[in-house]
Amino acid sequence: MTRNMKILAAILGVIVILYFISQSRQKKYQTQSNSVFSIVMEEVYRFKVEKDSIYIYLQRKDTTWQIMGHDSLLIQTNRINDIENNILTVKRESVVSNNPSKWNSFNVDDSLGTKVTFYDFNEEVIGDAIFGRSKSDWQRSYVRLIGEDNVYMTNENVINRLQTRPTFWGTKPPPPPEPVEEQKQEDSSLEVEDNSGLNGEGAEPE
Repeated sequence: MTRNMKILAAILGVIVILYFISQSRQKKYQTQSNSVFSIVMEEVYRFKVEKDSIYIYLQRKDTTWQIMGHDSLLIQTNRINDIENNILTVKRESVVSNNPSKWNSFNVDDSLGTKVTFYDFNEEVIGDAIFGRSKSDWQRSYVRLIGEDNVYMTNENVINRLQTRPTFWGTKPPPPPEPVEEQKQEDSSLEVEDNSGLNGEGAEPE
């Protein structure tokens, strides 16, 4: 092997080594498409949505759900469907930071983020994460799993599906119908009075 060939081989070897080093460093930033939560709706007995010390609990009641502390509100089924079809299935993609000092920049710290916690039928936590709104991409959001430093970009924006207002999850029941029977009785009484008047009018006195 000539001297030039040896130099070329050495250069190629260095390039290959640098390539693998670069790939190794980028692994933590590559797209992963992992689910944020590894649970299904059938495992969830109760969940909590919290933002800036304001929170709301929703809990199963027989075959439906109820808003804790707001039993008079009728649950909106589409909101529960959003939890099952969007929140529990949301994916975490690329890592955007692993520095806790930057959590507030991505709105995933305790004061700026929206935290959701899921409990099983034994009241044990089976999933929790903090979501933050993205200022640059409104179609996606940020997420940080509780107990981890990494902040991920999600594959869709779920912030608008997580609110702490009771009226977001439920609606006021419609007012009771008017007492129709009472109205009919009043109408019948008037009709009887009118008939009595007609029968008495023009009658010859005895």
